[in-house]
Amino acid sequence: MSDSIRNFTESLLKDLEENENGFFKVENLDGLAYLTIFPAGKKGKEVEYREILKRLDVFKISGIAEEEVKRILKSKDSEPHLIGKWPGKPEASSLDLKISEDKMAVYGILHPPKFGGKLLTRDEVLSQLQANGIVFGIIEESVLKLSQAEDYGKRTLIAQGESPIPGKDGDIRILFQHPGTPTLEEDEFGRVDFKNIQIIQSVKKNQKLAEKVSPSPGKPGKNVKGEVLPFEEGKLAEWKLGPNVKISEDGNLVQSLIDGRPLVDRFGVIRVDEVCLLENVDFSTGNINFPGTIIVEESIADGFTLETDGSIIVKKSVGKVFLKAKGDIVLSGGFMGRNGGMIESGSDIYAKFIEQGKMIAKNSIFIEEAAMHSELIAGESVVVRGGRGEIIGGQCVAGKMITCTKLGAIVETRTVLSCGMPPELLSELEDLKSEIRKNQDILKKVDTSIQKLSDDSQRRSLSPEEKDSLPKLQAIRQKYSSILENLFAQEQSAILSFDPDKNSYVEVEREIFPGVEVNLGRNKKFSVKLKEIPGPSFLYLGGDGQIAHSKVKPKRLGLLQEESLDSETTAN
Repeated sequence: MSDSIRNFTESLLKDLEENENGFFKVENLDGLAYLTIFPAGKKGKEVEYREILKRLDVFKISGIAEEEVKRILKSKDSEPHLIGKWPGKPEASSLDLKISEDKMAVYGILHPPKFGGKLLTRDEVLSQLQANGIVFGIIEESVLKLSQAEDYGKRTLIAQGESPIPGKDGDIRILFQHPGTPTLEEDEFGRVDFKNIQIIQSVKKNQKLAEKVSPSPGKPGKNVKGEVLPFEEGKLAEWKLGPNVKISEDGNLVQSLIDGRPLVDRFGVIRVDEVCLLENVDFSTGNINFPGTIIVEESIADGFTLETDGSIIVKKSVGKVFLKAKGDIVLSGGFMGRNGGMIESGSDIYAKFIEQGKMIAKNSIFIEEAAMHSELIAGESVVVRGGRGEIIGGQCVAGKMITCTKLGAIVETRTVLSCGMPPELLSELEDLKSEIRKNQDILKKVDTSIQKLSDDSQRRSLSPEEKDSLPKLQAIRQKYSSILENLFAQEQSAILSFDPDKNSYVEVEREIFPGVEVNLGRNKKFSVKLKEIPGPSFLYLGGDGQIAHSKVKPKRLGLLQEESLDSETTAN
């Protein structure tokens, strides 16, 4: 037993010494930012300069001397160094102008003053418009709203030209159902049958999938600078085709080459996926990597991985499994991750329930019964409703909206929600969580080794080698405990310091129990401590920038999002 423990300890120490990755931490000491960089082991990965700058940008550290950061990175002396200041100086309100590519519209986004800064006046708004060449079609009402600071962060139309009416381009008419969101219909009892969400369809060979629609004519117009703009002729639509489809001889129709699942992806590409139909996934099949849709009729054994560029449909509940798909992931049952499995989708995830698991969706997560002690991260929304609709324990993060029937539990289970988080911060938060899990694994191994030596010392005298290894292990434990403490602090800073989507909100249909915490941006936290709050409840950012609680959904949260800013340029 003694030799076994000694070998285990020596192996662990050597492995940590040689393979340990470099690490850095950023601390706030009296408003000043300090950077500490720890060197990597002989075979470990060193800290990269871009990783440091990205973290500093997320925390909005000011006054950064890049050469000093590079010097600290080069020295890797494990000591804290002053590199800048955390935010806190007064900043006046500012106006970001977005000019559409065709110069027919100008939008403004007003950012609030910080730490006592002044507001923009009407004349200053007009002056900024004139400096950017905007002289025609200025909307006086919008200018007044901006100068009176009525809507921070809202994309406001400030000027608009007399638009030409171009010839309407031809289009592609899809001949099979392809909803962008699931069909969630309630019965007379208010329940939603997630098995009928209508996202899984099939077609037969030679079935018509899509047809072309001819373009239509237009007429001339005028832009915001008074220039006459001729209309453009409508263009013929171009096919965007993936595998297993064919074009008719006249070029106006697309048909399926196989029996399979028809799809239109987010880029408008029409394809028909082959379907990989499996009874079970276990040692008889091994891990699955398939380009099309994977359907599993029965069980997936613990520890197995399914990965696809298409979608994954599982007819039963799953345990500690790893599912990754660029398309949707649909679980007719639930997900019992036991703090080990993970489900990741490049689109949406649908499940009956989740317990002690982790889900990541680029778009949205839909759960019918309950999310218990789990981690949910969605770029758009998290919807837990249809059955019990409960979120109990764990953490839930969404870019736009979180809705459920009940939030928390009567036993005051700690349940943390963060809503309105921007995509880039979601990515950084996931990186931090990955670092936390990695260091927790190391600390667990060290604790196991210390416990074995401690137990052994109760039964016998430790050898000199074992006695020497104990303080080394204690030092490693102290180091990684400190690293984890800082990582948790950075995670909390990220969650509590972001600038949220102004239209984000949390909706709870029935009760919010004590133990619940809802974050809606920079130092905007709503906590339930003493007594449950009966529903319905809507939590959102009010006009004063603080979290508001309402029994009725505010009208502004029900409005459709305005058109994308993708085609716009930023005025100089």
